[in-house]
Amino acid sequence: MSSVELTVIPHQTRSGLNYQHLHIEILSENGVIVPQDLKGLKLPKLDYSQGVILEGKAPIWLYGYLVHECHPAAWVACYDTRLGGVVVATHSPTINVSQVLPLDLPTFS
Repeated sequence: MSSVELTVIPHQTRSGLNYQHLHIEILSENGVIVPQDLKGLKLPKLDYSQGVILEGKAPIWLYGYLVHECHPAAWVACYDTRLGGVVVATHSPTINVSQVLPLDLPTFS
């Protein structure tokens, strides 16, 4: 069993932009993962014609890995509790790196 759970939730920003919310959850008892946990970690099925926002408590190296793995998406952002989704990579002419996408977190089940 993996120590990392990735859940994709179809969602929209406050302005109505459709995207995929990728929630990260660390499942280990102590809340700590190690680099070897990246081995075999698979993304859930994503629609790369939309953007992806990464969110959840995780080490920066896991975020780096996930940004790389989500690269085929229209754009990739990381959630910041103070700002919203901060775009860190884009292939879209309408979304720019450093753009902040205000959003409310989706409900996790």
